[in-house]
Amino acid sequence: MDFLQWLHDMGCPKTKLTLAEFSNTGRGMMATKDIKAGEVIVQVPERNLVTMKSLQSIYGARITRFGNKVNAHLIIALHIALLVQAPEKSGWLPYLRLLPKKFDTMPVRYPPELFELLPQNAQAHVNKQKAKIMADYKTTLEFLQSNSDLLIRPLEYEEYEWAWLVVNTRCIYLDAKKQVAADNIALAPMLDFLNHTHDAKTEGFFCTKTKSYQIKTLLPYKKGEQVFINYGPHDNCFILVEYGFVTPKNPFNYVTVDSDFMQLSIPGETATAKKDKLELLDMAGYYGDYVLHRDDVSFRLLAGMRLRLINPFHKSSAATQLAIAQWHNVVNGELDQISPENERMVPVFTEQLCDEMLANIKIKLGVLARKKPTFPVMHLQQVWIEARDIVLSIIDKIQRKEQL
Repeated sequence: MDFLQWLHDMGCPKTKLTLAEFSNTGRGMMATKDIKAGEVIVQVPERNLVTMKSLQSIYGARITRFGNKVNAHLIIALHIALLVQAPEKSGWLPYLRLLPKKFDTMPVRYPPELFELLPQNAQAHVNKQKAKIMADYKTTLEFLQSNSDLLIRPLEYEEYEWAWLVVNTRCIYLDAKKQVAADNIALAPMLDFLNHTHDAKTEGFFCTKTKSYQIKTLLPYKKGEQVFINYGPHDNCFILVEYGFVTPKNPFNYVTVDSDFMQLSIPGETATAKKDKLELLDMAGYYGDYVLHRDDVSFRLLAGMRLRLINPFHKSSAATQLAIAQWHNVVNGELDQISPENERMVPVFTEQLCDEMLANIKIKLGVLARKKPTFPVMHLQQVWIEARDIVLSIIDKIQRKEQL
């Protein structure tokens, strides 16, 4: 049985979409007829959604006995892993056959030599993701100790990781306003084959009237075109870590410069002064999360730079205390500058920070250029090229003496 026939038999309404292969994205959904703006392009009945609620009917008493250790992501991933252990008996074989066989484009699956080439903020994101998968796997094994009859064979980590990534890359939020709710995610067969692009305009919502999850496009499509969905305003580092791909000309890209800022050498700044300044930034809520966008430098970075450029800096001296008070006033919008000299030096050292970043980016791209052009390598190249372009745009802005 093919996938579309399976959907029909499951009670999914017919759509103007079909699965197709595209040269730029791989498998996606193609319009079989012209689609107007405002049309519902996918409608998945509630009974076909894989949710914490729907799985209660299968594992209900088992979940209840285990208590609140079980979250939606964990139990949906376990359910997928169990279906794969006996796919012919599951009734979901047409869907399971279309799922990715592996997730080698996901940074969580990168070998160490590629992981080290990720931007530092992406590395931190991956490490959190790895920790979450491992925690969920350990909880799942604990759950299976008293529910071993569910298994055909022992559940290995690689099997569970694959199922966890299936959920992570394909789930939807039933209520977009509650993206942190543990029971708010679902797998929605067919909808999850729509690919993302940042310029797609769609609305996703659960329709109480039809008791189905619907996707409405706000843009028209011609017959034969790929139809897209929009995951939200995410930069390419986030998209790469969460979904395993990058998008061209992503307007939401930015460059995180936390480590570069911490390592920035400022003449006359002693180690003690630097430590005191960083502690002050932390207490004031301005420690870290420093970013560059294509057209501007974040306010947090400017705040940090202004404080770092107070020299000399002796925390107990009256002159330093006055400068700190002036810095607070600048941050709060009550004062334009700490001093003319301080303000003059902000773009100077921001450019120095950018120059040091460019040198690091050049090294990363040089290493990548010597590697076999796999998808992960090409994704990393795009991330670093985009970072280079953003840094160059800020340098250009500084050299044209535009306000940061």
